[in-house]
Order: sequence, then C-alpha cells, then structure tokens
Amino acid sequence: MKNFKPISLTLVVLMIVSGCGKAIYIENQQFVLTEAIDFDENNKLVVYTSTPVFNKEAKDRFKITFSRADTMRKSKGEIDSKTSGRLAYGKSQNVLIGKKLLQQRNALPYLDVLFRDSRNEINANVIVIDGTVKDVMYTNMSDKGRIASVIKDLVESTYKSRVSVQTSLQKFHLQVKDKGMTPVLTEMKPEKNELAITGTTLLHKDGTYAASLNHQETSLLILLQGDSKNSIPLTFHIPPDLFDTSKESSFVSFNIKKANPKIKAKFEEDDHLTIDIPMKVQIDLTERLFPLDVDEKKKELERAIEIELQKACETLIKKAQKYQLDPFQFGVHVRAFHYKDWKKIEDNWGKVLAEATVHISPKVIIKSIGVLE
Repeated sequence: MKNFKPISLTLVVLMIVSGCGKAIYIENQQFVLTEAIDFDENNKLVVYTSTPVFNKEAKDRFKITFSRADTMRKSKGEIDSKTSGRLAYGKSQNVLIGKKLLQQRNALPYLDVLFRDSRNEINANVIVIDGTVKDVMYTNMSDKGRIASVIKDLVESTYKSRVSVQTSLQKFHLQVKDKGMTPVLTEMKPEKNELAITGTTLLHKDGTYAASLNHQETSLLILLQGDSKNSIPLTFHIPPDLFDTSKESSFVSFNIKKANPKIKAKFEEDDHLTIDIPMKVQIDLTERLFPLDVDEKKKELERAIEIELQKACETLIKKAQKYQLDPFQFGVHVRAFHYKDWKKIEDNWGKVLAEATVHISPKVIIKSIGVLE
C-alpha cells in the first residue's frame, strides 16, 4: 500500500508528459485517401494519389499528384516532393489498378509496399479501371465531392445492392495466395465525366486479367458464393410462348431474399470431378411485363424461373471454366471435405475445375408478388 501512491503519481506524470509535444495541424498533413497505378503509353508505371485539401483559402477540395517511377515505394518520394505537407498513408480508402497493367502484369508485386508498412490501411477497396486511371483521377467532381469518398460510396452501395463485389487489399492478397480460389475485383469505368461501377473483373491465378462480368453475372456470382445476406436482384427473359405473350414483354424481375446453395463434390474412379449444387431460392417478384394470374399460374412461373436461373448459372460457370478460374471458391469446399484428393490436384486446380462437370439444381419459391395484387 505504501508503494502504491508513488507508482500512481509516476503514471499520472507520464500521462501528462506524453501529451506534451509539438502540435500537428491538419492543414499541414496530406492524407492519401486514394492511390492508383497504371501503365502509360510506353508501358511504364505511373502512380497517382488523391489527398483532401483542408486549407480554407483553396478552391479545390482535393489534390491529385502524379509520378512516374519503377516502383510505388520510389514514387512516394517523388510525390512527397510535390506536396506542401507530410504524406500520411494510414487513411487510404481506395486502390485503383488500370486494366492495361493487369493485362500485362500481376499487380500484387507493385502493391507490396502497402502490405509491408504497418501504417498503411489494408482494408482499402481494390478497384480495376476499365480505361485509364488518369481519366478517373481527373474526373470533374465539382458537383459530387471528394473523389475518394465518391469512389468508396459507389463501391459500397453497389455491393450492398449485390451488383458488384467488394474486395479489400487484405482480401485481394488472400485471393491471390489461396489455391482454392481466384481473385475477383470491382470494375469501374469513367463515362462522360461520371464514374460507374460496371461489374466485376476476374483475374487468373497469376493475377493477370482474364474476363469481366456485367451486373447480372456478378449477382449470379454472389449467389453461387452463398452471399445472400442482402437481396440479390435478377431479371430474366422468359420464353414468350409459355405465357402467351410477346417477345418484348416476356421479362420478369425479382429479388432473391434467401438462398442456400449446397456444394456436393465427388471424385469418380478416373479422378473426374463432379459438382452438384442444389439450392432452395426464395424470391419476391419486383416486375412483370406480361399479364398473368399468379395465384393460378404460380407453379408454372416458379418452374420457368428455375429453368432460366439454372441456365444462367451454368453459363457463368462455363465462362469461368473457359479461363480456368474459380471465383466461386469451389476449391475451398473441395479442400475442406476431400483433403486427400485436394492434395493431388491443388497445384493444378484451375485445369481440374475446367474439366469438371457442374450441375445446378435450383428450387424457386415465390414468397411475395407485390402489394398491387
């Protein structure tokens, strides 16, 4: 008890002393909220950064800084020489990668510095730019806000709507390194002074560009990944003769409210892989362009949607198989439940999946047809 008071007094003094130091003013800090890399016309690495401007006298709300360098680490020094304050990378929200770079190289080595420095933010969104990074960074944001916030909000809102994926730096690193999956990244495109999330970029296992998915294909990808926490929107064209309607009006839209795809993998005696995916799908109708008595024809409509959903999923899977990709993470399941077989094929998983037989068996249940009926 006698020693307690001196110790307490010492701690209080240390706390007071630790708060005494040179003040850091936000106006003198350059918080890098967006970093971007691309190849220029000569296939040389170019690096951009976006930092907010807090000076009340400044007209612009953010500043774009550009540099050419062999590595991102080297570019930091050059960018630092062009800014009036100290660069701080711990608040990064977005990392943009030009498609031109991905068509030639794996981007992960260029991002190595972001993983090695503990001050960097590894939860930043990774986004592929369909076009040039320059066009995105210099998009007119006068009526939108700071470019970093606009991009971050776009990525988050489209992911919540389940028409695009959301991949952080940490998740991207895992997707490249894990043998049971291939990387998927948000894809963005500059369009007439606007920024639009156009879907999803699929990468080869070596990190190079493979293919792109539109919004509908992305929604199907998210469904097959089992990510149905939020509603998944889909629109299908039903054969017109099924409900005696015209080709132009034979569309039905719905939200998948609940789905539970169950992956059942099996290796045959000749090591051929078969994957069966039965799933119960509960949907709410959101649009129907043709007249129909749903109470009377409910089973027929459910069956029609089942057929179109099955075809769409299997078409998407065949697209991935064409490029020996596994954005669905089927390999993770095979590794978990067929470990001995997995160890034989893990280094050749893309080819094994490309040659596999995959069946989708959806069971659609219409839970709601809307308030008007």
